[in-house]
Amino acid sequence: MFLVSDTTGDIGSHNIDGQGLYWRDTRFLSLYELTLDGGRPQLLSATGEYSFMTTLQFANAAFRTADGVPVPARSISIRRNRFLRGALHERIGVLNYNPFAVRLRVSLAFGSDFRDMFDVRGYMRRSKHGAIDPPRWDATSVLLGYTGLDGIRRETTVAFDQQPDNVVTHVPLTPPPHDLVTLPGISGAGDPRGEIPIVPPSATVVFDLDLAPGRYVALTFRVVPSIANVPLAGPAEPSLDAEFLMIRASYERWEASCTKIATDHEIFNAVLSRSLYDLRLLSDQVAGGYLPSAGIPWFSVPFGRDSLITALQTLSLQPDIACATLRFLAEHQGTEVNDWRDEQPGRILHEIRMGELATLGQVPHTPYYGSVDATPLFLIALGEYLRWTGDWDLGRQLRPNAVAALRWIDEYGDVDGDGYVEYLCRSENGIRNQGWKDSGDAIRHRDGRAAEGPIALAEIQGYVYAAKVAMAGYFAALGESASAESLLGQAAELRRRFNDEWWIEREDCFALALDRDKEPLVSVSSNPGHCLWSGLVDEHHAGRLADRLVSDDLLCGWGIRTLSAAEPTFNPMSYHNGSVWPHDNSLIVAGLARYGMDARAARVADEVFDAAVRFPSHRLPELYCGFARDWRYFSMPAQYPVSCSPQAWAAGSVFLIVQALLGLEADATADRLVVRPTLLDRFGRLSVKNLRVGQHRVSFDVRRENGRAVVDVPDGAPLEVVVGARGLLRAGS
Repeated sequence: MFLVSDTTGDIGSHNIDGQGLYWRDTRFLSLYELTLDGGRPQLLSATGEYSFMTTLQFANAAFRTADGVPVPARSISIRRNRFLRGALHERIGVLNYNPFAVRLRVSLAFGSDFRDMFDVRGYMRRSKHGAIDPPRWDATSVLLGYTGLDGIRRETTVAFDQQPDNVVTHVPLTPPPHDLVTLPGISGAGDPRGEIPIVPPSATVVFDLDLAPGRYVALTFRVVPSIANVPLAGPAEPSLDAEFLMIRASYERWEASCTKIATDHEIFNAVLSRSLYDLRLLSDQVAGGYLPSAGIPWFSVPFGRDSLITALQTLSLQPDIACATLRFLAEHQGTEVNDWRDEQPGRILHEIRMGELATLGQVPHTPYYGSVDATPLFLIALGEYLRWTGDWDLGRQLRPNAVAALRWIDEYGDVDGDGYVEYLCRSENGIRNQGWKDSGDAIRHRDGRAAEGPIALAEIQGYVYAAKVAMAGYFAALGESASAESLLGQAAELRRRFNDEWWIEREDCFALALDRDKEPLVSVSSNPGHCLWSGLVDEHHAGRLADRLVSDDLLCGWGIRTLSAAEPTFNPMSYHNGSVWPHDNSLIVAGLARYGMDARAARVADEVFDAAVRFPSHRLPELYCGFARDWRYFSMPAQYPVSCSPQAWAAGSVFLIVQALLGLEADATADRLVVRPTLLDRFGRLSVKNLRVGQHRVSFDVRRENGRAVVDVPDGAPLEVVVGARGLLRAGS
């Protein structure tokens, strides 16, 4: 469940930017507006440090009461406290600072179009909708109802703690008209035009408050969505404050269970805190841990690729994220050949949806499997999770899933049998480009031609390599030496072929991809940087690739762009052809650190952190524009208008970058942690506390001394901490 509002906390009746209260891919409120005596209050402040709650402070505009008494501006305080816990809970507190009594009318308008998320974001244009009921009033509750074309009943109940003075309903006399409204373009969203019901039925709840001088009055209510008569919320706690204490306590437990990272740079500490809270906000607590959704507002569901990369980014922070992600994705692993859903046996899902369009079968996301990278990433995440936790109970439990995923790579992933894993969309409503750069124009030749499938992406070969190396270690630990040796041999051959066949000498870079005819896409992009993270690149090419990645046409001052500024198709305001993605940069930083190129890793990390501290609330968004940083005129990183914010793998990026700079590598089986730190110039000290390796927790500090990083480990550490070593050797690295 999540809420998107305007800056005043309202949901505008004609908004086209996705405002609303959502649950299970349905918008349960599309209108929620507060007015005082017919006017809008003046916003003074809005805070939301803890992302599950917001406090908004308002003052009144000047007005006259019904009996003609003038009330000066900013003489009445209006405060809205709200939070999410199984429902939207809100308290509106009003305090009269005038020396005379004031009769104040507070009006709250509610309405819902009950639109499917795919409809809201413009993925599909719908010519038919289900039936929206006229609002119903029952004592202290407003009921908004909708019966979908799928026959499922969806309702929104707004329950107040007191009876209002009046309730006014508005129902259009005719079915709501449909105007074509241009929506912001969303990657992978199909046609960015949607049909918007202009005026859904609404109810306005009116309270007339008699405020003596200095008197405080509060209105409390909660908004509860339900599907097929099953509400999201359980029985209400005795009070709003009791509900709030419950959700606050869950966040405090989350924070206490995570590794605590702190520096002597207070603004960067704010970035760390924001990222930590965003990860919790985007995660559902399930059996085994915390399952992350991709991002708000467009992708607030579990994803294969996004959830797995988030899990990998946060192993040193909170390995329960990886545990829950692996369990969930294993449970939904593909079992059959189904072209409508791009499903094959062993394939890991891309995205799962639960709205009306999904139940009607108009979209294939039930779940949809059109992701070429989720399956190898699942195997990498399993291997790394075991290295950090030693949780072999789960490791053994997931053996059939690992075997099925490996079989998918070899039998279905290699579409044309050339030894490389490719993608080819088979679903008529599927995603054409099935790597992380999944927008329709992302995978093109330098001359602008769209690559034809099957398409092999550079980073996917790296993921497959790392997956087979990880699974070699996995099967060796299970005593299956023949399988381990076979996988190591396959990984070594892939590494040899890739370095021989994909290198573009004149560009000092690997090809972005190979198309159907095995013609390389020579455009210089960030994709090959992931091959450093996976260990696919040989030493001969690693240094040259690293230098190319930090050249001025890619490294823009705020991080590495997705596409070189020298490419004809470059556009810093595009989704994938010149923008900057934090998760992309975090993997590249980890790759540079893996190859011991600490100065280059630190340079990229510094630029991403420079961007992070400048974004509102110190929150890294899904992506931002790739304009070159203007050092003369002190430019700021430019926001991408429809970027998800918060986004899970953007929040996770901060922790993977810190892990890479610290050179952390865990071996839970051996009770050992390697620390090979690099400190950025902005830090004099970095503290790590409560870091989990296997069954142990360890703390240490890194400080700058005489120009080098020194690690202080308390006496009696419960595991071996190896300081200054290059890192644990990995098979195939």
